[in-house]
Amino acid sequence: MVRTFRLIDAAALSAAGLWVAACAESSAPIAPKDQFRTELITCQASVTAGTFICASPHPTPPPGMGLGVTLGGQGIHVLLASSGTGYNSGTQVFSTNVTVQNLIVQPMNSADGTTADTGGVKVFFNSGPTATLGSGTITVNNADGTGTFTGSTQPFFRYNSGTLLASGATSAPKTWQFGVPNTVTTFEFTVFVTTRLPADSSVLRWITVPSGTTRKLSSVSACGGSAYAVGDSGTILSYDGTSWGPVSTGLSLSKINLYGVVFSCAGRVYAVGDSGKIVRFTGSTWSVQSSSVLDTLFNVDETGDRTAARAAVGAHGVILYTADGTSWTQQASPTTADLYVTGPVAGNDRYAAGAGGALLHYDGTSWSLRSSNTANDLHGVAGAANSSGVLTDIWWAGSGGTIEHSSDGTIYSPQTSGTAQGLFGGIGLSTTDVYLVGSAGTIIHWNGTSWSGMASGSAADLKAISRDPEEPGNSDLWVVGTGGKILHGVR
Repeated sequence: MVRTFRLIDAAALSAAGLWVAACAESSAPIAPKDQFRTELITCQASVTAGTFICASPHPTPPPGMGLGVTLGGQGIHVLLASSGTGYNSGTQVFSTNVTVQNLIVQPMNSADGTTADTGGVKVFFNSGPTATLGSGTITVNNADGTGTFTGSTQPFFRYNSGTLLASGATSAPKTWQFGVPNTVTTFEFTVFVTTRLPADSSVLRWITVPSGTTRKLSSVSACGGSAYAVGDSGTILSYDGTSWGPVSTGLSLSKINLYGVVFSCAGRVYAVGDSGKIVRFTGSTWSVQSSSVLDTLFNVDETGDRTAARAAVGAHGVILYTADGTSWTQQASPTTADLYVTGPVAGNDRYAAGAGGALLHYDGTSWSLRSSNTANDLHGVAGAANSSGVLTDIWWAGSGGTIEHSSDGTIYSPQTSGTAQGLFGGIGLSTTDVYLVGSAGTIIHWNGTSWSGMASGSAADLKAISRDPEEPGNSDLWVVGTGGKILHGVR
C-alpha cells in the first residue's frame, strides 16, 4: 500500500522547498494542509551567469553557486546538488546535472527496507518554472513523466527506479533540461521529493544529544515532556524538555551501577542497580528503598499506564514487587537464571526474561515458566496493542540478533532480524511500528511485515529505548548507550 508520508514540522517546511512523501502518482491532488506553506524556498537559475541555486529568494543568484536544497533545513532530510550547469544559446536549452542524497535514517524507494520499489525517488515540480527577469515561456524539456502530486500534470524526474537509495547514499546524476528563450535572464521554480519508505510515519533522523557524561547509560524512561536516564557509577540524568543534565540526589551512589529506570507521568522515578539497590524520587525527594536482597537488579517497570504496581527483576531469578511504591516484597520465582527485563503488562499479565532464554509469566497470582523458543540470552522486549488498546504482540530480543515473536504470549517463533548484533532494548508503538536497539549502534524497525535497519549514526552499544506516552505521534524517541550516548529520534 502506498501511503502519504507527511511532515510534522510545519515550521521546518517554511524554511525548505522539498517534501518527502511515501506516495506515487495519485488519482487526486494531495490536499494542502498546514505543512504546505507559501514560504517555500525557490530554485533560481541565471541564464547569463550559468548558475542554479535553491535558497532564500535572491533577485539574481550569485555566480558560481551550485544547487543545495533540503527538506526541513539545509542538509536535514534530503540534499539536491547540481553540477555542469550551463546555457546553450543556439538550442536555447538550460541544463544542469542533479543528484539526490538521502539524509534520513531509512532507505528510500522501498516499502520493507530490502526490496526496491519501481516508483523510484521522484523530484516533482510544485510550481514554475517561470521567468523572474526577462520574459518568455520556460518548459521542462526532458522530464521522466508527469503525475498528480500537489496538483495535476506536474513534471518529475525519477531517480533509483528499481534500486534502493540507502541512508547517506547519493543517486547517480540526472541531467535536467529546460527550454529557455534568450529573452529570459533568470527563472525560478519550486520542487518536492516523493518516495516510498519502510516506515512512512516513523523516525527520519536519529540526532545525537549532549548528555554531559561519558559513563555508560543503561536505561531511559520518558513521560510528560521530561525523561530520566541512569547508568554506571550512580549516574542519573534528567531531561527538562530542552537539555539533559545531571541530577543531584544527595545520595551516595558513586559505587553503584544503575541498570533500570522507570519514570511515571505522575512524577515518580524508580531506579535499580547493584546490590539490590532501589532509588526512589517522589517528585520532591530522593531516597534509597529497602529491597531486602543483595542481588543485582537489572530492570524495573510499572503497569502500562505507569500509575500502579511496580516490579523489579535481577540476578539469580530475583523478582520484587510493590503495590504502594514504598514497601517491596520478594515473589517466588520458578528460575535461578538472571532476569534482565520485565516486560509488557496487560491486566494481570506480566512477563520477565533473561539468561539462557528464560521466560516467565505472571497471571496475577504466581509466576510460571514458559518456552521462549530460544536458548539465547534475552535482554529486551517490545509489546504492541491493537486499536482497542489490547496487548496483542510481544517481541523478545537478545544475543546474536535473536527475535522471538508471539501474538498470544504463549507460543513464540523466530523472526529474521537482519543483524547478528546483540539486542538490548525495545519499544512497540503499534503492531506496525516497533523498535529494537543493540550493539554497535544497531537500530532495527518492524513495519508490520519485516525488520529493517536504521542508520543511527553511532557506533555505541545502545542499551535502551523509550517514548513519552503523552507526546503526540510515534516518532519522538530516546535511546541511551555506552559512552554517555543519547540519541533523539524525530521526524
